Amino acid sequence: MKYLNQKTYPHWLYITRQLCDKEEDVIKGKTTTISSSGCGICSAIMVAHRLLPNCEFDLTDAINISYEAKANVKIGTDYQRFAPAFAEKLDLDFEKTNDPERLRYCLRTGGAAVAHIKGNREGHVGAFSTGGHYIAVISEERDGRIATMDPSFRPDKYDKEGVKGLVEIKNDVVTLCDMQVLVDDTAPAPYSFYLFWRK
Repeated sequence: MKYLNQKTYPHWLYITRQLCDKEEDVIKGKTTTISSSGCGICSAIMVAHRLLPNCEFDLTDAINISYEAKANVKIGTDYQRFAPAFAEKLDLDFEKTNDPERLRYCLRTGGAAVAHIKGNREGHVGAFSTGGHYIAVISEERDGRIATMDPSFRPDKYDKEGVKGLVEIKNDVVTLCDMQVLVDDTAPAPYSFYLFWRK
């Protein structure tokens, strides 16, 4: 399995745009990098290699898709724009949903997904991030837990108060959590899960 940690790319530029009230008012945002803003880009690459193990899809490819789809907004990636363009480029079937059972179905039928994490909010401590973030969702374990690959993984990330015990580190790059932990962390995103399958 291919894993990318965005924090190892502090000098790889990923220019994001600040959207104004109208699309024609788009202006250049501050200069950003994969390290600061590339979680969605790295998650897409991990999904691509999960579904197409021999593919050569890389950072340059994913960034170009984001630029062409105008998905490089604010301080990251707009998956409502990026995901369909990504699926088309790699000839993948694609669906967006808030339904965890559709995510489970995707994983059980050989698919993989990207989850849109929303982070901390009133009454909720984010397990995977304190703010907006994307992670790759790669499989379902036999016990029903969900296997993920977090592009901002570090060994102590899930030890903070309110989170400890919710996410288990399976190995150096894969983490496990109950579906409800993932659902709670994604709500209330416009779409929690972006699902992909090989055609």
